[in-house]
Amino acid sequence: MIITISNDNATEFRKIFLDLATKGKRIAPRNLPVLELENYNYILSPYNRFCNFERRNLHIQYIKEEFKWYLKGDRFDASICEHAKIWLDTVNSDGSFNSNYGQYVFGTTNQFDRAFEALKNDKDSRRASIMILSKDHLLSDTKDIPCTYAINFRIRENKLNMTVRMRSQDAIYGMGNDVACFSFMQEMMYNSLKEFYPELEYGKYYHSADSFHVYERHFKMLEDITNIPIIRKQEELKYDDIYVEVNCPVMNGPEEVKFLRKHDFTNIQDEFQFTKWLCNGKNL
Repeated sequence: MIITISNDNATEFRKIFLDLATKGKRIAPRNLPVLELENYNYILSPYNRFCNFERRNLHIQYIKEEFKWYLKGDRFDASICEHAKIWLDTVNSDGSFNSNYGQYVFGTTNQFDRAFEALKNDKDSRRASIMILSKDHLLSDTKDIPCTYAINFRIRENKLNMTVRMRSQDAIYGMGNDVACFSFMQEMMYNSLKEFYPELEYGKYYHSADSFHVYERHFKMLEDITNIPIIRKQEELKYDDIYVEVNCPVMNGPEEVKFLRKHDFTNIQDEFQFTKWLCNGKNL
């Protein structure tokens, strides 16, 4: 089954950009000018995961590769550099990557299963958390400090909700990739729990960022999406940006989640349409 993104869902992303364009303040961390909102929170409806406007032109294939990288859970896997050279600047001296979130979620610490067990054993649990940023990151000399503090899953009113808390998020590249990958994790948790809670519904995605921002090089893109002047005059803004739908199949229950966790994408069953989409070189 494919979930169709409605105009209301596209509006959720446009509102985020409108908030940034109208309320953001200019700062320059590391001498890089940005427009920033402090302590910014946004909420996305179920399956609303692709911030894909014409001017933003979300790189769907990269999102697929990043999520498969996460699923592997190997902090030393450098294959992501083949898909985005920016990762070459973040490699630690031992060859590891701190911002491969998969190592914290699916890797040797296996926090995904611990969060799953917490909700399986107590439907009202507040302990289904996955920790990412640690003091060791902040005290080290690495250039690769994870932007995400933690992920928390909760079942409330029979819906699986998720909260992602970040110290920093770029509204263009960061949000576009982060939201999709974290949303996939939420869907994996949802499908895993459906085996024990058959009536469970897919809930909302809550996001909180200490610093939510857009870099100066993307000011014009923000203007085009919002029609709000930042560096140009209002009469110069003539672009009518359009939301572009991405057809992404939903996961097919706990068995497909188990298949994804194996990270062996040979012999994909016909009913695992999400996995087929994930491994396809183009958007279905």
